[in-house]
Amino acid sequence: MEMRKAYAAALEKIMREDPRVVTVDADVGKALGTEKFRDIFGARATDVGIAEQNMVGVAAGLASYGFKPVCQSFAPFVTRNVCDQICMNLRFTGLKALIVGADPGISAELNGASHMATEDISVMRAIPGMQVFEPADDIELTRALPCIINSEDTVYMRMYRKTLPRVHGEDYKFQFGRIDVLAEGGDVALFTSGIFAADAMKARGVLAEKGISSAVVNIHTVKPIDTEGIRRVLSRVKLGVVYENHNECGGLYSAVAEVNSASPRPRPVYPFGIRDRFGVRGTLEGIKAELGLTPADLSAFISELLDDLVE
Repeated sequence: MEMRKAYAAALEKIMREDPRVVTVDADVGKALGTEKFRDIFGARATDVGIAEQNMVGVAAGLASYGFKPVCQSFAPFVTRNVCDQICMNLRFTGLKALIVGADPGISAELNGASHMATEDISVMRAIPGMQVFEPADDIELTRALPCIINSEDTVYMRMYRKTLPRVHGEDYKFQFGRIDVLAEGGDVALFTSGIFAADAMKARGVLAEKGISSAVVNIHTVKPIDTEGIRRVLSRVKLGVVYENHNECGGLYSAVAEVNSASPRPRPVYPFGIRDRFGVRGTLEGIKAELGLTPADLSAFISELLDDLVE
């Protein structure tokens, strides 16, 4: 199922059960599947137009009256454009909302570099009290949504709109702030999230053909990060690699490196993400190939790291 369809269905169910949950759109109802909410929920579904700063202000006003607002737009417009409003109107005042950033990083695809938020994790996780979450498939998204809407703090959720390969089964149980170990391994730990979770599993298969055993770890909650879980995984391997749809500076790699560097027994941990540059326009698979972010690229990188470690 497309992520946006799973999101809209889960959000509709939550809104039917809890009249305090409201949506504030920035002209993205059609893009995110929530356009019908205006007919279903009336005044509880507001569209402010292409005005994300105003959207967050409206959300803060609603939150001050006890509502649980869900704000939605494309990732660059709801992070870079609205950072001060999120910081001062929501976090500084102690109010909360769920902020959904659609198609972060290279997943903006044909919309091009101007729509690619490759720094949004860095921006959001630096705000005091801000939480950052990214689902890896529609199952995780559906399980997580009630939890993050009812979080005590404002949550920023990165969400790809289209279909992602599933990395979880129907019996999956979501725990906010806890890593999901998708596969065990003893040589290298692949830390990832979002659109790269399934690709990390593919890379694991390529590495297995070379005799390399890989753990794959889905860090869906970037902040608050699972310090104990990450250190536990790293203690069992020779090195870690962070595979992310974000600039290598300030994102998931930085978060994992902070945890690792404060560990009594740190391991070598390396970034494998967007290398301090802007994105390019194209299909998702084409962009991965152009930026050197395919599972094959990742497996070659890890093989070289392990060869150097042996030498």
